Amino acid sequence: MDTLADGQPSAPLREVVGELSRYLADVTADLFGKLTDADVLAELQEFESLRRRLAVVDHALVAELDRRALAGRLVVASTSTLLQAALRLSPHEAKQRVSASQVCGPRWSLTGERLESLLPEVAAGQAAGVVSVEQARVIAETLEELPGSVAPADVSAAERHLVVTAAHLPPRQVGIAGRRILAQLDPDGVLASDAEHARRRSFALMPQADGGYRAVGRLTPACGALLLSWLSPRSAPRPAQGMAGDPAQAIPDSRNHGQRMHDALQELAGLAVRRTELLDSGAPAQVIISMTADQLADRQGWAETSFGQLLTVGQALKLADEAAITLLVRDARGAVLRQGRTKRIATRSQTLALIARDGGCSFPGCDKPPEWCQRHHIVPWADGGTTDLDNLTLLCSSHHRDFEAAGWACRLVDGLPTWIPPGWVDPTRTPRWHHRIDRR
Repeated sequence: MDTLADGQPSAPLREVVGELSRYLADVTADLFGKLTDADVLAELQEFESLRRRLAVVDHALVAELDRRALAGRLVVASTSTLLQAALRLSPHEAKQRVSASQVCGPRWSLTGERLESLLPEVAAGQAAGVVSVEQARVIAETLEELPGSVAPADVSAAERHLVVTAAHLPPRQVGIAGRRILAQLDPDGVLASDAEHARRRSFALMPQADGGYRAVGRLTPACGALLLSWLSPRSAPRPAQGMAGDPAQAIPDSRNHGQRMHDALQELAGLAVRRTELLDSGAPAQVIISMTADQLADRQGWAETSFGQLLTVGQALKLADEAAITLLVRDARGAVLRQGRTKRIATRSQTLALIARDGGCSFPGCDKPPEWCQRHHIVPWADGGTTDLDNLTLLCSSHHRDFEAAGWACRLVDGLPTWIPPGWVDPTRTPRWHHRIDRR
């Protein structure tokens, strides 16, 4: 820790700081007042070019912090948190700098070879003083919207075009040019795959100067369907409230839709925080999903929620482990052939039994406690799995979501959940138990 505290900036930076100090002294002494109108404008443009070039230094420094894993050595949660502490930045500004460094800063291979940035044209534009931080952010966000099916050559061409546009137009116009490129490369608005949705997912609550918070992010179809199913019925306008029993003085609900949605979200957050006992079921919301009989049989295609949101059939069926679902099966013309609803995923007594048996997430090596776990059907409900103790286990949300994609499988052996690893983990695929489960 002492060596870190005794660090010194590089000699080139000290020289630059010395020159800048002399320039600032001239500015304080009314340097600009001695310039002509044309010179003042030229000074402004030249200084702006310098300001934009300085972003290259910021990207390289943040990337170096990551390469050295300095945050971990200082027992700090992340590079973003390190920037907040070292530079007294807001969480939002720190995350913006880390994000910008990840796409415009240098990278290194596993063998230590230096690689070009993910957006080399944008990085070059900033180094030349042409692209501003705001323009770079707009370009990065635009390219992030491109589906994975777009050829890399087309992505590179789009990046070059947007950098050229940034040399002549402000950020808003660069964004408009980006929307046109998206329309050209994805003219039919092809629905994103599950992998694309997972790649783009994000959520953040950013503290504001006035004490409030700003929510920003992008939800997956499954997450959005669950949240909307809870918020929608609880954000309806309240019936008019009378005063002193006089209906003539009834006060209508003055909240707009956004305010009602906010209040419903606050109710949901309060419910989660104040909950002191296990719910009878982990199915707190009702989701209505429709699909055709062929889709149900083939597990292919897109299902639709009652809110008009599309999600894959696979996602829709997985939601049964997390919510009560009314499944409407239609024929090709849209007529409803049958209606089925999932059972509640587990009773209170079943959940207590699972906690006593599993003690938390049953995936080998996971330390998540029962309060952080969901109840998982070992044989999926869509495949006829029952909501019985011999077909349930506790899983944390990350293992519940990812174990199948990673190639793991769960089986119940002698009444205990066992996990069969994929071949790349164990060629013999020998079953494994969680260390906390008593096998005596």
